[in-house]
Amino acid sequence: MREDKDSLGAVSIPEGALYSSNSVRGAENFRLIGRPISAYPNFVSTMAKVKKAAALANLRANALAPELADAITAACDEIIVGNHHDNFIVALAEGSGGTSINMNFNEVIANRAGQILGDPLGSFKRVNPNDHVNMSQSTNDVIPTAVKLACVVGGMPLIDAATELVLAFRAKAEQYRMVLRLGRTCMQAAQPMTYGQLFDGYAATLERAVGHLNEARIGLQAVPMGGTAIGTGLGAAAGYHDHIATTLSEEFGTVISLPDDYFDAMQAADGFSRFSGELKILSETIGKIAGDLVILGSGDNSGLGEIALPSVQPGSSIMAGKVNPVICMMVQQVAFMVHGNDATVSIAALSGQMEINHFEPVMAHALFSSLDLLTNGCTIFRIKCIAELAVNEERSYANLVSSFAISTVFLRQLGYKRVSELVTNSTTKGISLAENIVEEGLMTPEEVKRSLVAATQGAVI
Repeated sequence: MREDKDSLGAVSIPEGALYSSNSVRGAENFRLIGRPISAYPNFVSTMAKVKKAAALANLRANALAPELADAITAACDEIIVGNHHDNFIVALAEGSGGTSINMNFNEVIANRAGQILGDPLGSFKRVNPNDHVNMSQSTNDVIPTAVKLACVVGGMPLIDAATELVLAFRAKAEQYRMVLRLGRTCMQAAQPMTYGQLFDGYAATLERAVGHLNEARIGLQAVPMGGTAIGTGLGAAAGYHDHIATTLSEEFGTVISLPDDYFDAMQAADGFSRFSGELKILSETIGKIAGDLVILGSGDNSGLGEIALPSVQPGSSIMAGKVNPVICMMVQQVAFMVHGNDATVSIAALSGQMEINHFEPVMAHALFSSLDLLTNGCTIFRIKCIAELAVNEERSYANLVSSFAISTVFLRQLGYKRVSELVTNSTTKGISLAENIVEEGLMTPEEVKRSLVAATQGAVI
């Protein structure tokens, strides 16, 4: 163990650890609030890129010596590729408005940069966490910048996963393009349609949700870096503002912009709320679809039985042979959790005070959780459910023709009075309307089916 001292006294640090006293105090104070920063590798790499961009901006502004800038950027590069992540020990949802998170990074980067220059750990002989790694910055502009950009980066795997799910539904639409089914409203029979139309409808809904999510993601590329503590930029080196947007854009490989109004950018959390809201809507979309599939796949002897969902595990510890729609139910539960996370973001956003919002750590905790849940949820839903889903064409057609809801299809051909009579005596005979039409010699089975197909396009023949 080594001993580091700060204004509050001495702190024991494990040998070889890159963090120092601020990190240890933060980890101890907030250890009950959730997982440490190290559990969020995308955020760790994003923070390291933000710190690297700041060092390069300070170098270009002639505020940071080249030797120190080189050591800091080298330390950041090691973190970006996955090294030293176990040194980020503070809980992400910490209670200091992000100061402990920021100082954890400042200390780790300063210690590693000092090592690169030949200095002992904890000495901060040439590279200081506050004076050099945190130069021209404040927790209040670094943390919202890093959280925004972590969502920008972390949003892409979700968009890719959701897009793959869209394609899976498009493929199912093609596979079952003209398979007839009974459309239902209010859980009652409505009108004929096809499974191609159903699956295309699901795909279109998902596509729209993905598009709106991407718009919200891109909106987070405007960051408050350079506002320092409250938006005035006090403490930033002369010329720093001229370079920070460029260095951030270089590090992230996309255009990062600064705000038109720093005071707005520092105190408002609407960008996080908007992004979280689109995550919630995407979760609603897939959750609703999953719920539909549970109903359509309900037991073929006791339910609708129109869809065969893949059997992925036994469904009961007591009822032999029972298989439950567990993947669909998992997707629904993902939606429940994302809704809870969105409520957290909303409450945190409205609870900001004066010039900053000091609840950004819990927003980050909620947003990163939703991103992971939805990314994994979309992938599992596609692979373990949609890809192997099968439509029972015979059962679907039987459910359609056994319903009196198809009576509208035959009104123009047979007249309202005749169809009404057919419906009545179908009940008496105990057969379907379609069977009665055939039995009465009014149409052949093929003509009934052709009429039903035409009806799915809004036509009557």
